[in-house]
Amino acid sequence: MTFKLYFWLATRLLFNRKFFFGGSAPLSIFGLILGVAALIASQSVMRGFEVSLKNAMIDITADIQIVKRGKLIDDWASFSEKLKKNNPEILKMAKFAYAEAVLAREGRVSGVLVQGMDSEDLASTLNITQRLKSGRLPINTHEISIGVGLARKFNIQVGDKVYLAVPLSTPFEGQSFRRQSGEFVISGIADLGKNDWNDRLILANLKDLQNLIEIGDRYTGAFIKIKNSNDATKLSLKILDQLGPRYSVMNWFDVNRNLFEAVALEKIVIFFVVFLIVIVAAFNISSTLYVLIRQRYKDISVLKTMGLAAKSVRRLFVIQGFIVGTVGSLLGFALGLVLCAGFMFLQKHFSLISGSVYKIDRIDVNVSGLDFVIIYIATMTACLLAAYYPAQKGASLQIVEGLKEES
Repeated sequence: MTFKLYFWLATRLLFNRKFFFGGSAPLSIFGLILGVAALIASQSVMRGFEVSLKNAMIDITADIQIVKRGKLIDDWASFSEKLKKNNPEILKMAKFAYAEAVLAREGRVSGVLVQGMDSEDLASTLNITQRLKSGRLPINTHEISIGVGLARKFNIQVGDKVYLAVPLSTPFEGQSFRRQSGEFVISGIADLGKNDWNDRLILANLKDLQNLIEIGDRYTGAFIKIKNSNDATKLSLKILDQLGPRYSVMNWFDVNRNLFEAVALEKIVIFFVVFLIVIVAAFNISSTLYVLIRQRYKDISVLKTMGLAAKSVRRLFVIQGFIVGTVGSLLGFALGLVLCAGFMFLQKHFSLISGSVYKIDRIDVNVSGLDFVIIYIATMTACLLAAYYPAQKGASLQIVEGLKEES
């Protein structure tokens, strides 16, 4: 018997009016659809969270950052030229300086972290420009850009003036402590991707920060932008081997390793927890197919009297499991995409994500074809295993027993 005939018989037995609409079949298939949809939605949201977090890291700290342990770097030309020559994966390098500071305005103060870079590097090496909510990046001297959290906290608008005070002693030089301060104009306000950055990070001109902390033309480290951010881990290890233990080399994953590992673990746990819905639905499908076999004892017996072998009967009901799994998966995929769209709509109009907990205020849902494949394979495996017992029961049915059942 050809597969086409098997398929026709299986669908005819499965989707007859009395069985499909009069029993538990609709609820079983709906449970399967709901489980698949929940898997698609949850995995897409978690993958989107990973992507959003990764983009936040790269936008502010580039793909790789290098810092010299305990000292400042002074020879930028030879340092950058050597790295670019030995690592063709590098697209762009930019020097930066860091300094802990205190921001003061109208009698209120807050501890901040000032990151100094050349204005061209802020736009090319980092993706800060696209995160601006108002104003522009600092171009002129004594201009700074701040995060939306800091602007909200101090009620700061573009064009306002603030004071920055820094201890002149740095962890690199071991100088005696004395305060250095300056007045700065707010040139722009940006959403920096993470709540702690929005509340603390200040972007300044490199020369302004160098003058403020009196380090001359030296700098703290370098940001590196590479061709493929997914190669950052491998390249950072390669660069560390080239520079030696005097340098600290971190990629975007290292900056928040614990959070990324926690997200990956949560994604796996959520998959298996939600997959329990699919397993329960598969058991319901097994019961439903068993009821179908009981209702179709005479039909099975007639098919056997016409020469249909036991393995063919088994195959017939396994195909029914395949049909239910495929239909449930496809409808579940469609419902899952609707749930993803609904999540994006609600996120746009309501605050669904707690930035204080998850470090970011927005998640871009990321639907992956790989997730569809994995979920389909897992769902089909559960459905085929669930169909095997009733299929075996139908295959072992004796002809006389089936005819007696009907009479």
